[in-house]
This record gives sequence, C-alpha cells and structure tokens, in this order.
Amino acid sequence: MSASRMRSNHFPAIYLFACTLIAIFSSGCEQRADRVLLGGDIYTMDTAQPRVTAVAVKDGKFSYVGDEAGARRRIGPETDVITLDGSLVLPGLIDGHTHPGILALFASTDLVEVPDPEPQALLQWLRSYADTHPQVPFIIASYWRTADFGIEGPDKAMLDQVVSDRPVALMDDSGHSMWLNSKALALMGVSADSPDPAPGLAYYQRRENNEPTGWIKEFTFASIQERIFEGADPAVFESNLENFLHYLSSKGVTSLYDGGNLGLHDKVYGVLAKLDRENRLPLRYEGTYHVHLPEQIDSAIAEIKRLRATYSGTHLTFNAVKIHFDGVHEIRTSAVLDEFEDDPGNQGGTLIEQSRLIEFIGELHREKLDLHMHVVGDRATRLALDAYEAARNKGWDYPQLTLCHLELVDDADIPRFRELGVIANFTPHWFGDLYQGAESSLGERNNHKMRARTFIESGAVVTFSSDVVVPEELKRANPFLGMQIGINRQDLEGGPNAKVMQPITERLELQQLVEGYTINGARQLRKADELGSIAVGKAADLVVLKDNIFSREMYEIHSAKIAKTMLGGDFVFDDQLVNSLK
Repeated sequence: MSASRMRSNHFPAIYLFACTLIAIFSSGCEQRADRVLLGGDIYTMDTAQPRVTAVAVKDGKFSYVGDEAGARRRIGPETDVITLDGSLVLPGLIDGHTHPGILALFASTDLVEVPDPEPQALLQWLRSYADTHPQVPFIIASYWRTADFGIEGPDKAMLDQVVSDRPVALMDDSGHSMWLNSKALALMGVSADSPDPAPGLAYYQRRENNEPTGWIKEFTFASIQERIFEGADPAVFESNLENFLHYLSSKGVTSLYDGGNLGLHDKVYGVLAKLDRENRLPLRYEGTYHVHLPEQIDSAIAEIKRLRATYSGTHLTFNAVKIHFDGVHEIRTSAVLDEFEDDPGNQGGTLIEQSRLIEFIGELHREKLDLHMHVVGDRATRLALDAYEAARNKGWDYPQLTLCHLELVDDADIPRFRELGVIANFTPHWFGDLYQGAESSLGERNNHKMRARTFIESGAVVTFSSDVVVPEELKRANPFLGMQIGINRQDLEGGPNAKVMQPITERLELQQLVEGYTINGARQLRKADELGSIAVGKAADLVVLKDNIFSREMYEIHSAKIAKTMLGGDFVFDDQLVNSLK
C-alpha cells in the first residue's frame, strides 16, 4: 500500500483524535456544566453583555453566559437543564444593612406590647399590668410616642406614681430612647453625678439641677436592651434567625451586611457559625463589630479580629467595623449643621470626636479592614467625609467607607462621595410616609431627606438595604417592596393615593434600584469581582422571578413572586418545592 494511500485511510481517525484533544485541553470536559438555564430574560448587570438568554454553572460559578446555542454545547449526561420559559432572572440581591440577629432576638422574647400608646391609656395599662403581674421583677414594654412629650420628653415621676416597687423601662417608637422610672435608673447606677456617655447623642435628659428625668437616649440603654434578650430560649432564637434568613432568601437575597448586634455579637454569631457549619446558611453573611458606645472604639480592631478568628466559615465572614456615629432626628440626637427647628442651640452629637475617627481610620488601614458608619444628620456626614478625606491624603487605601441612612445631606457634600470613593447606602422602604416623623425637629429640612437619585446622578456608588430590627418589620425586608417605595416615594397603604415623600423629583428608576441591590451592593462588600453580576467566573448567585418587575405596574412590584433563588450554583429556595410541602 502506498504512503499516500495510508495517509488517506488514517486521516479521519487522526483528525477526530486531534479535535478531541483540542476539546479536552481547551474547554471540552470543563464545558460540561453542572446546571444550565435556558430561555430566560436574564439581566446580567454586566455592561459587556447586559442581557442574555442562557447561563451555565460549573463548580458553583458561572462557566458560560450568553445565548442558548452556547449553553447547549455545555450540556452533558449529568447536567441539570432548566427551561425558564422567558422568566426574568436577576443577579442575587444584596441587602447592604440589616439586623437579622436583633430581629430574631426580639422575636424570641416576651417583650410586652403597650396596647395604646396614648399617655393616659399607657399609664392606666401599666398600673393594671403591674397589679396582675407581681412576679415580673423588671417591667420592660414597648412602646410610647416621642411626639407626645415634646423636646423635654417624659418624666420618671409619671411612672413612679404608677409603679414604684420595681424597675420599669418603656421603649419609644423610634427605637432610640427609653423612659425609665426611678427604680430602673437606680438599677443602672444613674444619678445626677453620672457622666453622659456621648454628650448630645447618648445622654440622660436632665432637670436644671442635673437630676436625670428618666428619658435616656440612644445606647445609654444598651444594658437594658440586652437584658430583654437574656431570657431568649437558644433553640427558639436559632429557629427564628434561620427562618428570617430563609425569608430573605425567598425574596432573592443572596448576600447581606449585618448592621450590628449591640453587645450580643457572640450570641448571634455563635448561632450563625453553627448554621454555616451545618450548611444551613442560605446566603452570604458579612458580620461586623458594632461600636455603639465611645469606649468601644479602642477595642474595636481586636474585637473584629476575634470574631473573624472565632466564627468565620464558608458563608460567614468579617471584614468591616460599624460605628453608630450619630442618632436620629425624632429625638434630636442626629448631628446637624443647623440647630433643630424646635430646640434652639441643639445640633445633636456624635459618638467620637473627628480626630479620634481619623486615628481609627488609620488603624483600619493597617489591618486592611473596612468601615461602615451610621450617619443621619448632615453634620455627621460632613464630619465623616472630612475625616476620610484627611485619611486619604495620608495615602491610606483602606478602609473603604460606607455611610448609611444619609437622611439629611448638604448639597455641597453629595459630589464628595464620588470624589472620595465613599459608598452611599440608603433604605428605600423609608422613602414613604411611614418614616416622615421629623417635621417638628427639622422644619422645612424634612422635605429634603433621603435624596438617593441626586447621589446617583452625581456619580456616587449607591446601595440599598432593609435595616429591619423588630419582627413587625420583617416583611419590609423584601427588596421588591423597597424597590416599589423607592420608585414611588409612597408607602404601600393607599397605593397611588398615598402621601408622597418630598422631594418628588427624587423618585428612582427601577434600573437604578436593581443596580443598587446587585453590582453596587457587591462593591460595598468589596466583592465586585466575585458577586453582583452574572458573568463568567463569578459566583453563581441569581434569582428567578415568576413576575417581570420591568413590565409590572409600579404599585405592584412589592408583590412580585420568586420562583427560585440560587446561591453558589445550588437552589436554596424553590417555590415549587415549598408549595408541594404545604
């Protein structure tokens, strides 16, 4: 047989062998996906290809993002193939600031609820409750309305007249102050000689002779709030915490930042670490160390490192410290540039001085840790930005700074977020009438709050969050509820006729909200190369919706239904499975 004849006979086999080798070593075997999703309306939040119809997942990451033909080439005999039938798909949603631990602890206690907060009705109820519950050693109940008592607040004498034989502590409707009787003040060791932890912010309201009136503000009451949780059954707490996290997962949330747990870090993170070890954590959880009293700042670095070493796991991580820098407008503890409308001379206060904040930023820089700060008033925002600018001028590349809430911000400071690379975190479900309770303290300024659109148009990176703290707020942790209120600046009740939060020009576009809940959320967590968009090489976190929010009526976005939520390539929520178990 001639050499030419031999070459001709063997060419097909050689060619096939060569093609096989090329397929194996270039992509062939690796292309066989664990899971393929076909026929979707997939918003990737990746500017390189914003919208596709199919994705493939391998080893927990996106291995292909594109059209169906490309995805089908990655289907093997073991591949799970899911047909989406045009369903909307988004990257996994990121809640940039919330409180699962505190919410679950409140849900696990028998905190007494005041049936009617009207002052006289409240006092009558308290007398009756004390008479019928003589075995309760410390009466702690919620809530009373701050607006009923003016700038001087309630007085311990009113409570003493009703209950004088044991401590009483009543939480207010803002969650930022308490009303105590004399017994409770004595138990705390608070007297006329007691220094205020942070003047203007965390302090004891006083009479002219310096005697505390019983109205204590911000985290002066931390020890009492922690006392509320002492009786929480560990098993009940674990169940409540896991249930809340699964609720978030059922609404498409795949990552969150924990806004803090007062002094209860070990109680909360011990349970979360257990869930993580047992593969029961349905989302990525970024923990924190919560600085809420001035003396904590000196040990904050050591504490966040301790929490990281003790509790970190597959999905539980620790990379940022949270500082509760100022208070809230309702009780005039937010740090404002101009004095409060109804309280001349009062500009609120901050937890620490600016000079100490700059020093602390340097400590974070050396440890490569990030910083998350509660700022409500415009002066708090300016002080934080000034401190961060001073730190950056020293050449420090850490921390990344996130400022959350941002209810009142001076126009001059908004462009500085883009210039300094500061992340702006807003809570859009506050944009409705439900959270317009600062008319008396702010006056006209109350009509210029929470201007996320102006931040976005200035070029700032804006993220969104739920910041829920109590079980009654649980359903407001739904990101799609946040999106609806962010678009309309109206709360759910009343629909199109609900009061509009001013300025109406700050109504957001849906695309802006989706960006804030996805890729920008990943930027806040310093994980934009891993999360936040559907792109090859990133973690396969996504949500499949039954309802397309982009074509849904603007007052119905909150009720959009979720079909599936995927975390790292696995479905952690499946509506079909949930319904089949009912």
